Amino acid sequence: MTDHTIQLRQVMPMAENVELLDATVSGYQAYRILSAALELGLFDWLSEHGPAIRHDVTALGIDGVFSRSLLTALADMGYVTFDENMCANTRIAEELLVSTSPTYQGDLILAAGRETSSWSNLAATLKNGTETQKTGLRPTHDHLRAVAQRCTRGELQHVVSQVVGNPGFQDARSMLDIGGGHGLYAIAFCQENPDLQACVFDLPHVVPLTREYIRKYGLSGRISARAGDILVDDPGRGYDVIMISHLLYKFRDRLTDILGRVTESLAPGGLLVLNHLFCTPDCTVAPGTGVSELDRALMSAGHPLCHPQILEATLRNLGYSGIARSPHETGMGYGIIFSATRGEGEVGHGHDGGQAPGYDCCGPGGCGN
Repeated sequence: MTDHTIQLRQVMPMAENVELLDATVSGYQAYRILSAALELGLFDWLSEHGPAIRHDVTALGIDGVFSRSLLTALADMGYVTFDENMCANTRIAEELLVSTSPTYQGDLILAAGRETSSWSNLAATLKNGTETQKTGLRPTHDHLRAVAQRCTRGELQHVVSQVVGNPGFQDARSMLDIGGGHGLYAIAFCQENPDLQACVFDLPHVVPLTREYIRKYGLSGRISARAGDILVDDPGRGYDVIMISHLLYKFRDRLTDILGRVTESLAPGGLLVLNHLFCTPDCTVAPGTGVSELDRALMSAGHPLCHPQILEATLRNLGYSGIARSPHETGMGYGIIFSATRGEGEVGHGHDGGQAPGYDCCGPGGCGN
């Protein structure tokens, strides 16, 4: 056995190696500082009372011995101004960190640090997968609020623009959003088409949050929220448009079964829209993107969908036509919007598209794994 005993006075780690470690820890500390400020309601308070004297922030329950260093840290990060004992929100904080702002991102920030997050016990997630059992129902309302804030960074806008441009959308009168959670897609489509009625179909514990968003946008008269599970419950029939976003990952090995059920709810000639993360076209992970790629894996039940040809083959087997793909950058990286028109005949049930000829599903040894 090698003797690792050293003379402490003679050993000093290389400075650049220590700095690398310190930078990683500093990033974590910065996240905790921002999270604490959100949890304490600091940005909301400054929006109402600022500019304020440093000592006044103790009204939030902050111990005065920490106020100077806390405000200095937030100023260094660009979220507040702190000069001559006066503090105020920056424009970025007003837009993104004040809870009444329409572009508020606080729930997304806080979600990563919550006990229910896959990041909170990453070692267990890496060993046991994203389906690791935790107490309580999933997805949580906190998670869904975070997803809502992430999708409004441009992903939702791009999806809606693609669908609105589809021939026949303005003639659609009914829409079903399966696993719609926050309901923002149904809300956005109803804003674009004044004659559209929509239903958001999701698990029973999700529905109260869905209704909260629907009321917020004043669309309770046109959008309903129905509780159910697409695996066992019938969401209704004859919809002109069906939307599914980021739901198919855990069903990647049974796409024909799941999409067959969905197709039965779509009217002949109706439009199916699917929005999901996919592996990049060359199935590689670029240097410098490792953290974001791991985040994508955690958000997609371990891995994005594989080759788009697999999904396209499934849709063709089910009798869809006019299948179109639109690659786009989502809040979680590379994704593809699929749109397809249901055929006029009965729902076809060919072989499962989960293994299209010539395209192996990604796994160990594939997609850079």
